[in-house]
Amino acid sequence: MVSIGTSRKAGRRWTARVAAGAVALGSLTVISVDLTAAQAAPASKSAAVVKVVTRGKFGKILATTKGRSLYILPKGSCTGSCLPVWPPLVMPKGTTVPTGTHCLKTASFHGKLQVTYRGKRLYLFSGDSGTSVNGNGEGGFKVAKFSASACPM
Repeated sequence: MVSIGTSRKAGRRWTARVAAGAVALGSLTVISVDLTAAQAAPASKSAAVVKVVTRGKFGKILATTKGRSLYILPKGSCTGSCLPVWPPLVMPKGTTVPTGTHCLKTASFHGKLQVTYRGKRLYLFSGDSGTSVNGNGEGGFKVAKFSASACPM
């Protein structure tokens, strides 16, 4: 009888170990799937970076959320010695999706994401303060006028 009791105990221990292993294996599989899904589709975080404002003779234009006027360079982009005068509007760290109006996207800029509007990069003007619009026409830059029409593809 002792040998039968011992084998039943051993059998129950073996069954318990197999069941625990199956549960652990199942957990590992779920974790593996979750990590793979997270790597395949990184989460996008949005941030309000632009708003539409009305400024005198310019009408509706784009401004930062703090009210600074924004500009575009109709042809090309600002690089090198242009940048101290025309700093780019970049996304806050940890964010990837600009919000505030339609037609906003991003473009790569020195390891950061520069905000674009209707396919044009957005810049600030170092000669502005508060809500001024002093950069229009300077160095080929134009105020970023708001347009309610559809965005280009």
